[in-house]
Amino acid sequence: MSRVLLVGAALMLLAAPVMPNENGSEAPVRCGTRWLQQQRAAGRFPLPDVPPSGVAKLGQDTTAIQVGTELQFPAAGMVSTVTATCQHVGEHAYIFVENRHWDTNGGSILQSHVDVLGDLFDHSTPADPERGVYDIETEVFGDPADVDGDPRIYILVHEIKFGTGVVGLFDAAVARHAVPEFRRDILFIDERFLRRSNYLTLGTLAHEFQHLIHWRWDEDEDTWVDEGLSGYAEELVGFPEADPNAVPEFLKRPDTSLTEWGVANEARQYGVTYLFMSFLAQRYGNELIREIVAQPRNGIEGLDAALEARSIPDRFGAAWETWAAGSYASQDERYMYGALDGRRVKTFDVEPEQLPLANAPGFVGRWGMANVLFRTPGDLLINFDGDDVGRYRVWTYSMGPMGASLRPIDIDAENRGVAQLTGIDSAVVIVTRTSQQGQNFQLSARRFTPTAVMSEAEATPAATVLAPAFPNPFNSSVRIPYVVATAGDVDLVIYDMLGQRIRFLARGNHDPGRYEVAWDGLDATGRTKASGTYLARLKVGGDVHVTTLSLIR
Repeated sequence: MSRVLLVGAALMLLAAPVMPNENGSEAPVRCGTRWLQQQRAAGRFPLPDVPPSGVAKLGQDTTAIQVGTELQFPAAGMVSTVTATCQHVGEHAYIFVENRHWDTNGGSILQSHVDVLGDLFDHSTPADPERGVYDIETEVFGDPADVDGDPRIYILVHEIKFGTGVVGLFDAAVARHAVPEFRRDILFIDERFLRRSNYLTLGTLAHEFQHLIHWRWDEDEDTWVDEGLSGYAEELVGFPEADPNAVPEFLKRPDTSLTEWGVANEARQYGVTYLFMSFLAQRYGNELIREIVAQPRNGIEGLDAALEARSIPDRFGAAWETWAAGSYASQDERYMYGALDGRRVKTFDVEPEQLPLANAPGFVGRWGMANVLFRTPGDLLINFDGDDVGRYRVWTYSMGPMGASLRPIDIDAENRGVAQLTGIDSAVVIVTRTSQQGQNFQLSARRFTPTAVMSEAEATPAATVLAPAFPNPFNSSVRIPYVVATAGDVDLVIYDMLGQRIRFLARGNHDPGRYEVAWDGLDATGRTKASGTYLARLKVGGDVHVTTLSLIR
């Protein structure tokens, strides 16, 4: 009994609060964009509205700005405008530095700091020495906002005086300022971080630029989509995980909701949204990312609309399932994705001596995941029981002599389901909640002995079936399960959309049973096939079954 309670307690650790820093303060707010939005909703940090004196009407004469030009800028947290001087004019950006922080005025910002920002934005990034942040991000996300009629982006280096440890931000309120001369397309960078944390600050510049672009296309996008894409922007330009805590914190807390961004703006929330967006880009291409940004619909609905617009048969739920599997099975080529870099989410382990397991409790956030690993070789019966008011999706990812297999657990109207796993080496139960309501669940597990009746039923399927292929769409290989009900000749063939035969995957006489084959995207001569839609046709006797496959290179 004590072992059962220990497992239950381990599952309940999913609810443990995030601890404060050693000094007792809250964790730093790296991206101020979301934090400032929250403060504005509470009526805090209005922009100063002191009218400018003698300021050029930007957008009418952009040639007036040059190195040495002094302008006033409204900035959140300031009672009056910031006086700053242009220290760099590049192809795509002006860089202004608050006067009191400039080197010759007794400050600590040097020309070298400004030159690094300018070169990164305009010319060269770690990801591509020949292209800057502007070119890379506009190609993927779309064109930026232009409220001032000037094609260049303003970057203001100053002391950001609100929040805790804000590295940078995009403030949409500046674009709507009551004083027209103050309306600019602008990014704010904190001078302290520019001096002390180069990698973090340069990654944050890429992060905030995505916010500016996204705001142009969809002002009210869901936070998890916008922040996730800003995290992906860091990866795009060569500063992946500019905040080194974000992904590890999520991997420790995989119950973190993907879609519900809490008020705390915790690192793990940045981590989960970044990983999911990077996964989408890798699996479906940057064309989908651009479509997501351009979609006026938000959140899950916007992702579904973008997938449909790109003629991708998957929808959010299917993409999430593949991502969740890959977040545990990070070495499985069917599900793995690069941003995870071989890491995997935390599991709560059940050892052989802990069986039988009775009603071990856990809970999970909406579109979060709980991963329970059974290190119990043999035959295992698992029972799932969720809250009556919730909706859940549950899978098993099992390892055995024939390899790994991902299978859903059918959940009934009472949120109960059963999985029978035979001949396994180990298995993970992946639990997610898809509804607003409900969060709790219980798992029970015991060993069982397959009966002769069960074995006979498994050996003699009732009908021939061509099951859904997985993953689908796919990049390197796709697995195609099928069931043969009666002995006979079988042909499983891949065709293109013109009806041309690409490759035989299975031929010859089959006994009744369950089978699975893989297609690696090559034709019969070993040549790589292009991205596109293909058909898998199963013919058993006079029965023909067809399913669609989407290959994405």
